[in-house]
Amino acid sequence: MSPLTGRRTPSAIVRRAARWPRWLDRSSTRQVMAFQIVGLNGNILPAQAAHISLTHPAWQNGFGVYESIEVVAGLPFHLDEHMVRLAESARLIDLDLPFPVEAITGWVRDVARRVGENCALRVVVLGVVNEGDEPVVAILPQPLPRYPERLYRQGARAVTYAGCRHLPACKSLNTLVNFLARRHAVRVGVQEAILQSDGRLTEGARSNIFAVHKGELWTPPAGQVLSGITRDIVLRLAAESGMVVRERNLHLAEVTEYDEFFITSTSMHVMPVVAIDDRVIGDGQVGPVTDELVRRFEAYHNRYFTTAALQHTGLQRSVEVDHQHVVP
Repeated sequence: MSPLTGRRTPSAIVRRAARWPRWLDRSSTRQVMAFQIVGLNGNILPAQAAHISLTHPAWQNGFGVYESIEVVAGLPFHLDEHMVRLAESARLIDLDLPFPVEAITGWVRDVARRVGENCALRVVVLGVVNEGDEPVVAILPQPLPRYPERLYRQGARAVTYAGCRHLPACKSLNTLVNFLARRHAVRVGVQEAILQSDGRLTEGARSNIFAVHKGELWTPPAGQVLSGITRDIVLRLAAESGMVVRERNLHLAEVTEYDEFFITSTSMHVMPVVAIDDRVIGDGQVGPVTDELVRRFEAYHNRYFTTAALQHTGLQRSVEVDHQHVVP
């Protein structure tokens, strides 16, 4: 906290972003209060005051799209990329966004600033089915999931689940298969469920999947799976480090031939996986490539928020200086 302005300094924001385990202290009264607001069509309201009709055709038919965005100390992570994907998801199901992307982006920033805490923002857009339907863009603050540090040191376990997402490149409200897969993972006591169809591994219930084989990094092709924001960053970091990166299908039958395996998502970042079903991957330990990518991603994550915090505080100071020079 700056002793001069009372605001969080960039270094304070970065320290909160780097904290292990994942950054949310759910016991904070301030955070509990922060999650009691929502954004609805550009307005910020108490959660209990925000309503949509149960007869809304889009709600009844799952005709909508969404994004989940990580926020650290009121600053969203890669917001523009999330908004591009939101618009693309809408296009894939022929949903006309009821408001301009630029407006929705501004509303997300407003809610993130109002919350001011580490959180996930779920942005939900319902499509207009009939003339006169109420447009809905809801922005819902939620706690970021917490993951024990041991999962990153020792590796997580996963289970396969038979099923695949309809229109996998689209982040639509039709998430039933993801829900069932996650529920199955919880019931058997593992951290993630990996969807498989006819022996082909596609993606996690809430993550993208990667395999390391003989020094190469493999991941299912974009278009066949949701192109995750974290996935894209990891692919870029791997290529910059000199790794050979290939988009190719992954198969359950070849899991024991992989040297390493990991999953990526907004909340998990890069999480090592050491076993799928009863199949141990490599030597059952977190491998050096995965460990390096965990470190590279966290370093990138911290640099991102360092820059964002500096830009944010610089903008605030600019506004303050301009305001001081206004002549009444």
